[in-house]
Amino acid sequence: MSRPGIVCHQRQENKSNTSKKKKATIVVRRKLFDKVEEQTKIKIVEEIKRGMISCLGASRKYRVPRNTIKAWAGKLNLTTLLNANNSSTLPGMTQSQESKLLVKKIHELSKALELSQLKNLALETMIEVAESDLHIKIRKKRGTKQS
Repeated sequence: MSRPGIVCHQRQENKSNTSKKKKATIVVRRKLFDKVEEQTKIKIVEEIKRGMISCLGASRKYRVPRNTIKAWAGKLNLTTLLNANNSSTLPGMTQSQESKLLVKKIHELSKALELSQLKNLALETMIEVAESDLHIKIRKKRGTKQS
């Protein structure tokens, strides 16, 4: 006789003993996941981002699947990116304040571009020196078919 949530296994304890013993193993059904409020979702994702708890730890603590938490993190990252793009200019800004903000962003972006170009030049120089000193071709030939 079996009831939902209980699984019965037959196991023979001793082969010389002719009597069979039954051992019942209780299977605990997991609690269905409840809907989680937005504030709790944000709290969980923030704890993971700050390194206070791992994704697995959050899954166990809040009884939410890991993949669900990862999906929340992806959605929250996307929404924060979209909000960051829209909130760059505040509605109460004047034309001069907005232009100053844009000039500041342009200056920051040009510095970042200059830094990345400098890094690229350093890497190119390092590859050229390594190729000439070690006589090893590092760069891939253009037009070579991928295997």
